[in-house]
Amino acid sequence: MKFNYSRIIFLALLLPAGVFAQTAQLTVKVIARQKIPKTDSLVIMGNQPAFGNWFDFSKGKMTKENDSTWVLTKSFAVNTSIEFQVTHGSYYKNALYTNGKFQAPKVPFVLKKDTTIVIHPSNWNDLFNRSITGVVKYYHNFEDHDLKYTRDVKVWLPPSYFKSPNKRYPVLYAHDGQNVFSLNSVYNGEWRMDETADSLMRLGKIEEFIIVAIDNTKDRWVEYSGTPEGMNYINFIVHNLKPFIDTHFRTKADRANTAAIGSSMGGLISFYMVWLHPEVFSKAACLSSGFAYDDGHIVEKVASSTKKIPGTRLYLDCGDHDIDKVFLPDNNQMDSILTRQHPEVKLLYKVFKGDAHNEYFWAKRLDIPLIYLFGKEKGN
Repeated sequence: MKFNYSRIIFLALLLPAGVFAQTAQLTVKVIARQKIPKTDSLVIMGNQPAFGNWFDFSKGKMTKENDSTWVLTKSFAVNTSIEFQVTHGSYYKNALYTNGKFQAPKVPFVLKKDTTIVIHPSNWNDLFNRSITGVVKYYHNFEDHDLKYTRDVKVWLPPSYFKSPNKRYPVLYAHDGQNVFSLNSVYNGEWRMDETADSLMRLGKIEEFIIVAIDNTKDRWVEYSGTPEGMNYINFIVHNLKPFIDTHFRTKADRANTAAIGSSMGGLISFYMVWLHPEVFSKAACLSSGFAYDDGHIVEKVASSTKKIPGTRLYLDCGDHDIDKVFLPDNNQMDSILTRQHPEVKLLYKVFKGDAHNEYFWAKRLDIPLIYLFGKEKGN
């Protein structure tokens, strides 16, 4: 039998290339916000030999296009299942993404065709940790049976914690934990709570205390409001997280030494914590609180309540620009109600002219609530 090779070649040219192609290209482009040390190279490590089978960091080295952009292209068999992470040299130097996750977006996946994935890490694990002043303990995927999502919890320890093994410390529970100590891509900046607290403590302006930073989740809006989910979130702190912290750290567990802090909706839920559980929390700092968007109508409830919360110290504030311009009337109203109907509460309320609704301004004035809640001077 005689084959007509020229006809076969002709037919092959007419058919789509994909009929014969058994491979596809994967291009990964990483656009980094933070500068990578000049001695390091970005590396893709993953579950394929081309990515070092998770262990060989020499296989997935990326090509540097400029100071912020790195690229790597590899060919794989069609329908290959691919999983990978980005690092700049070791497992400790993994890229971090929204909400502190290690897993790169859009992976794992099955490669069906030529694909380009563009990744924007929010930070790097080593740079993130080293940007924090002081010692932080991490507890990942903290769960509660009444909450839909798990969340990371970070515990910041004061300067003398390891030097004074018999000393116990007050505790400040902080919401939106992703941006309390370090920059995260979701936000406009960070609170710099570690630097501010550390400085004030070393200057003797405030007593030393432990900070428990609780990450938010996709349910942030309802968990930080007067909803059933918000009540579950508070119960999680009161009945689950606080007992854990008091067990594993040298805390002063009584109400006089337990406080909450937050901004925006985090400020709102901090107020709820003191109002609903004065037996647990005696202090709260509520910055730019979202009283105007509370599904539980806490302003009206406080106005109509005869409840008293003696021995409570409250800090409220608000700016007058951006979203704070919308929040200001309700914050003014809450100040008036507390001043008129709750003289038993030690209240400090401030309006900051020109301040907008973001982390930069909250960090800028953070020393005021910290001194008011934990100050050593008479009257704080």
